[in-house]
Amino acid sequence: MKAKHIIQSAILAGLLMAATTLPAFAGLRIYPVFAGGDPPPSEAIAGGGNLHDIVKVAAENWESVFKNGSGKWDLILEYGWTNIELGFAYERALALGGNPNRITRSRISFRNTPKSSSNTNDNFTGWFADATPRDNSEYTRYTAYQANLEQGLLNYGRVFSEPTGDAAGRVDLLTIAMHEIGHSLGLDYDYGGLTNQFTNRVSLEITSPRPFAGLIIHINNIGPHLDEFDQFVPLMVIEPTPGWRQFISSADALVISQISSFRRPNLDDPFIGRPRRNQDQQ
Repeated sequence: MKAKHIIQSAILAGLLMAATTLPAFAGLRIYPVFAGGDPPPSEAIAGGGNLHDIVKVAAENWESVFKNGSGKWDLILEYGWTNIELGFAYERALALGGNPNRITRSRISFRNTPKSSSNTNDNFTGWFADATPRDNSEYTRYTAYQANLEQGLLNYGRVFSEPTGDAAGRVDLLTIAMHEIGHSLGLDYDYGGLTNQFTNRVSLEITSPRPFAGLIIHINNIGPHLDEFDQFVPLMVIEPTPGWRQFISSADALVISQISSFRRPNLDDPFIGRPRRNQDQQ
């Protein structure tokens, strides 16, 4: 066990050095570091995938949103399994830095315990750990949700549903990884980028030069999470829907870009136009 901790510390030190010595890059770079912990028992996870690959894909999805401009943005992302009796995962900011000031290091802890048999408030239905997290092939319908606003047509949800096989009825581990990384990127009460803009702890205004300037988005005090458009659909809502895979919507991206002073988020839908059996826009 001691040797294992030494190896993990050496990896973390190497990534910290890399993050400070690589050539300047105008955009987000996430450096995942496994922090340990035992995986869930077989009855609490299915699908054949592993946390390492899923976190990597989740990080890449956020990097694609914040890939252009607004300065060098590095995040050391520690992640691992831990004993949680309720909920799915939690995030904690560990360090801030840079100009603009952003979260530069955080830790995400994922639940490794089965559903509680004694607590009726436990909504955990078991993990779906996708062995092919890049193709979304276990879901047969994709829906892009849109709101017609004064500032224009805004996407507020990108949802894969109608699951098959092991994905049916389970909490998607990729969804939760993307969700928690969203907290690591700024939707965190320990980060001044949020608290300094959080009007009466209920709303956030999108400002220029970001698109949709003037839009007010409500934030739920629990979390914090998005409390706008639909209580289920955006990625950064309080609780996921078992059997769904929720991706980063334009609304999610705008909130994070406002909080973390990123000027040009990529709001393009990565799925519209791809051949798919069922594809909707609402």
